[in-house]
Amino acid sequence: MTGSEPSASDGAAAASGSRRTPLGRAKARFVTDPASTRNAILLIVAVDLGIVLVGGLVIWFFDRQEYEHLGEAFWYTLQTITTVGYGDVTPSQPIGRFVGAAIMLLGIAFLSILTATITSSFIDARQAARRVVQDSDARADRARLEARFDAMDDRFDRLEELVRVGRPNDG
Repeated sequence: MTGSEPSASDGAAAASGSRRTPLGRAKARFVTDPASTRNAILLIVAVDLGIVLVGGLVIWFFDRQEYEHLGEAFWYTLQTITTVGYGDVTPSQPIGRFVGAAIMLLGIAFLSILTATITSSFIDARQAARRVVQDSDARADRARLEARFDAMDDRFDRLEELVRVGRPNDG
């Protein structure tokens, strides 16, 4: 191994370092099992919370004239990402409107993805239940066919025995 190649322990340390934050843990769970609805929702929620925090900090930092208090900036981004938009705090500066527009688009994407995820989980559950019934029916059909084949095999054995007994010995 050369000095420039990362060791396995370096990769483990990097992975555990990224898992220290809620977003890192959600991402790690999602990467290990992306088909899990729970992991997808946890990742979406973690990302949305991150967006609220970052968006609140950005709008508070760049538009202190309208958002004196950090809590007010977080409140604005939270109501924007959830598409509630009470109207009690609204930006008038271009940077505030840009942040608001980005958060609105992310909020709509969040609702769409969440709805699709829930719908998909319902469909998956229904299909799994249907597969259980179909598999049970297929096993029952197979058992019936095998029983019929066994009965036919027995009849052929008896017929062969009758043919052998009824035929004179050539020997």
